[in-house]
Amino acid sequence: MTGRFEGVRVLVTGGSRNIGQALVERFAAEGAAVAVNGIVPGEAEALAEALRGQGVRAIGIDADVSDADAVVAMIEHVVAELGGIDVLVNNAAAPMLGRVPFFDLTLQDWDRTFEIAARGTYLCTREAALRMTGGGSIVNISSIGATKAHREAVAYDSSKGAIEAFTRAAALELSPRGIRVNAIAPGAISNDRYQSLDPAVQATEVTPIPMGRAGSGAEVAGVAAFLASEDAAYITGQVITVDGGLTAQARQASSEIVANMKDGTP
Repeated sequence: MTGRFEGVRVLVTGGSRNIGQALVERFAAEGAAVAVNGIVPGEAEALAEALRGQGVRAIGIDADVSDADAVVAMIEHVVAELGGIDVLVNNAAAPMLGRVPFFDLTLQDWDRTFEIAARGTYLCTREAALRMTGGGSIVNISSIGATKAHREAVAYDSSKGAIEAFTRAAALELSPRGIRVNAIAPGAISNDRYQSLDPAVQATEVTPIPMGRAGSGAEVAGVAAFLASEDAAYITGQVITVDGGLTAQARQASSEIVANMKDGTP
């Protein structure tokens, strides 16, 4: 790696596994000092300890990003331990609750989804931005569900839509401070759940994707690193989609062939 983040202090929320872990590892590989946030006790510190063993300056912090007091304490701890904060990646999110039909979704699940995704993104952004004295970069992890709905995932998709609206509004508000705010909308990304599936089910899940495979956390992390770098110095308020072409198409290939056969088009 290039070392382009030497001297940069980065906090990744939800950073102890899956996309979050890939984000932490990418910034660390490029020279950043990293703070890993997690909610499972000890999980973030375990990753930080492993990174310290590789010579990386790293700390782990257990905190619920929906808890205002916990967020203040977390950001203050990052500043105290790393000497400041330059980049925040808001990755923490409530997991998609399986496939829950609209009328089966509970108010508790709706509220918890928004507490972590929308409230957590706001709280972390607010506290980090207050301490970004020399400008900075904030990257929010959204989902293609913000603009292309998943069936039976109304809470998850709605919370991601909130994150994208927040990204644009925060970019306007924070630009005078020299802080850029952008978002990434991943599509199907290989994670713990995907890896646990039978290979035949995995193949079915990626069938609609033009590139024919799930993406990796590392591929999302590469875009985050770009957005946080000086290469993206004139980019703010934007959402970059990382989905292997899934949302670029009008129809899946198989259904498009069928449609063409029906209407007689070549």
